[in-house]
Order: sequence, then structure tokens, then C-alpha cells
Amino acid sequence: MLNELYQSTTRFDGDDLFNSFLQVPLLDYVKADHPRVLFVGYGETDNWAHQGRYDLVLESAHGFDHFVQQLWEVMQSMPEYRDQTTFILTTDHGRGSGLVEWKEHGVDQKGSENIWIAIVGPDTRARGERSSVTITQSQIAATVAAFLGKDFPHDVPVAAAPLSDVR
Repeated sequence: MLNELYQSTTRFDGDDLFNSFLQVPLLDYVKADHPRVLFVGYGETDNWAHQGRYDLVLESAHGFDHFVQQLWEVMQSMPEYRDQTTFILTTDHGRGSGLVEWKEHGVDQKGSENIWIAIVGPDTRARGERSSVTITQSQIAATVAAFLGKDFPHDVPVAAAPLSDVR
């Protein structure tokens, strides 16, 4: 039934789908296939923001929190992941600021260069919120690789260095 709903539901934009339709097969996949690395792209908040529906941005953000909690709890319930799993949560972009500009992003939108990243796992010391640290999206791949014991900048010399002090 979920596959039928997935195929027949009108999507926001191209391949984007509602987070709830992503969550159920995602949890099934984790339980069945035990991936070593997993990328999940929850996109509802971005889609609702483009529509100017701040009420639904907030509702989707709350739902996102629940989906991350569910995924964490499933992974912690599995011996191969328990206390060995790191979550890296981030955005693909920031948003503009202002009464109208918050709906958009891009080089012309002031504020959309601001992103956030959160890392939680057994190798990461809790440091709380930090705003004085400058990071870029270009550091995410090297950071993921470092958690896997790989030296991404060595293999890809033009790559950015991993985030410091997160391990």
C-alpha cells in the first residue's frame, strides 16, 4: 500500500516526496540491509518554505525531529549499530532573511549562505551550540570519510579538510 501511495501521490517538485513516505521504507531498509553509510534527504521544510507556508515549515521541522529520533532508536536497538553510530545532520543551504526573502535561497539571497550542522555519536564530545566556528559544506564529505577511517583530502587533494574537533 505504501508503494502505491508513493507512486500515486503528487510530489512537491520532481523527485521530492513527503518525509512520512520516506520514513517507513527507510526504517525497513536499515533493519534489512544494515548499511555502513546512509544518506537521508528529508526535504519537506524546504518545500513548504518555498510555498511561503511557515506554519507547515514548523510542523515539518517537528516531524523531522521525530523521524531522526525514530531512526536513532532503531539503530540503537541493533547490536551492530548500538553505540557505534554517528549522525551528521545538516542542511543543503540556508534561507534568505526578511518577510519575503525567507522563502528563497541562492547567491542573491542574503542569509542563505548560513547553514547549520549537528554531529552526535560515540566519537563526538558534546560541545553545545557554537556560532563562532566557520564551516562550509565542502567539509562534510571529508568529515564523513574521517568517521569511516578514511583520509578523503589525501585521495582527493582539492577536497576541503574535515571539520576539526568533532572526533
